[in-house]
Amino acid sequence: MIKAWSHISNNFCRLAIGLFMCCILTNCADDPEIINESEPLEETPPIAQEIGLVRYLAIGDSYTVGEGLETSKSWPYQLKRKLLEDGVEEVELTVVAATGYTTREVTQLVNTTTFNKPFDIISIQIGVNNQYRGESVAQFGEELENLFQTIASNYYLKDAKQFVVSIPDWGATPFGSSYDRVQIAIEINQYNGLKRNIAEARAAPFINITDISRTNPDASELVVLDGLHPSELMYSYWIERIFPVVKQLVQP
Repeated sequence: MIKAWSHISNNFCRLAIGLFMCCILTNCADDPEIINESEPLEETPPIAQEIGLVRYLAIGDSYTVGEGLETSKSWPYQLKRKLLEDGVEEVELTVVAATGYTTREVTQLVNTTTFNKPFDIISIQIGVNNQYRGESVAQFGEELENLFQTIASNYYLKDAKQFVVSIPDWGATPFGSSYDRVQIAIEINQYNGLKRNIAEARAAPFINITDISRTNPDASELVVLDGLHPSELMYSYWIERIFPVVKQLVQP
């Protein structure tokens, strides 16, 4: 009985001391912020609005250049505008690309380019000229691996989030009508299959725009005057698929 009373007494003392300390702390603290529930709380802005600067490097060939168009109408520049419209305060876009270049030649171009700031995101769209020149899928794969390794070994590029855009089907254009469209489609699919595997092995999103490039092979409004390279309108269709992926990549 004595032990039981002692136990109760001890618990009561602890409770009393706890209440006393709580009162002291409450009196010493600043008054808590009062929220009037009758007034709507300020909405949290979209994450994109909290992003200040995004440094974006676009690596590729004529499709990245925007061959036959003003530079501002190419898909990397359309992507830049889309990011700004979505709330990113500033986008610094650097394009390292050249018309007619294979993956090997673009890798050399990256190697000889001087970078002085780290990038946040890097796009890679390459391979069509490998296919056009008749190079094997295996050779293309080796060259693409080398490009990824080059990026990984560069101090200013290695930490950037990368995404890979598929090779469009140039056979599905007015220019391609004089070629074997079926064979071109088969080879493009093989290239893209390997490209997807290499990208996914590096946890880089692979964005397929090839099906979009095949929607209307003879539509003149989807290509520039050479009948081969995409028009601003075609690029805008690509952006509808590219932008949601990139939006996720740039979020903090």
